[in-house]
Amino acid sequence: MADIARHLASRDVLLHTDAVQAVGKVSVDVDALGIDLMTVAGHKFQASKGIGALYVRQGTPIRQILFGAGHESGLRPGAENVPAIIGLGVAAELAIMRLAQGDNTLRGRRDQLHGLLSAAVPGLCLNGHPECRLPNTLNVSFPSVSGKTLLDSARDTVMASVGSACHEGESAPSGVLGAMGLDTARVLVAVHLSVGWNTTEEEVATAAAALVHAWRHLADGS
Repeated sequence: MADIARHLASRDVLLHTDAVQAVGKVSVDVDALGIDLMTVAGHKFQASKGIGALYVRQGTPIRQILFGAGHESGLRPGAENVPAIIGLGVAAELAIMRLAQGDNTLRGRRDQLHGLLSAAVPGLCLNGHPECRLPNTLNVSFPSVSGKTLLDSARDTVMASVGSACHEGESAPSGVLGAMGLDTARVLVAVHLSVGWNTTEEEVATAAAALVHAWRHLADGS
C-alpha cells in the first residue's frame, strides 16, 4: 500500500483503502501507509454492527453525497448513533492495547486450525502467502469436494463461507482467488475460515473435527 501511495502522490492522485479486515488485527498507520482516506467497520474488531468510520487526511477534499441537514460537519444528514460511536471508540482502544502487547491469540488459533486440518486432510492447499496475511483468517482448498458442499455438510457445527462474508450465499468462484492465479478447480473447493479474539482452543478443535468428518464422508461418497 505504501508503494502504491508513493507512486500516486507524485501524480496528485488521492488514495482510499478499504481497511475493514485489517484494522484491529494488524497495526495500521495512515502516515506510514501514505493514504488519504480509509474505511473502518466496527464489527470487524468487536464493536457493534452498523457503525463504521471514514478516516480523511486533513486537507483532503471531500464532498457530501447525502443532503438535508448539517450533521457530521455537513457531510451526512441524520442524528448520530452516539452509543454505537462510543462503542467503536472503546473497541478501537482495546484493539490498540492488544496489538501493543503483542497478543498472538488470533494467529495461534488460526495456525491451530490449519495444523489440525492439514494433519487430517491429505492434499489440503493453503491459498495465500504463508506469512504475509491476516492473523485471523484461513483460506484452504479441500481436495475432491466443493467448498459449498463441505460447509453445507458441517453447518450444524461450523459457520463459515466459500468466499467473503459480504457475498455469503453466492456460489460463484472467488474473483480474488482467481486474480491470485489459482485455477478454477482449486477455487471451487476453497473455504474461507476465520477466528476471533474469544475463539477458544476447544472451539477450534471442534470445528476442525467437523470439517474433517464432513470431508471424509463426502470424499468417500464420491
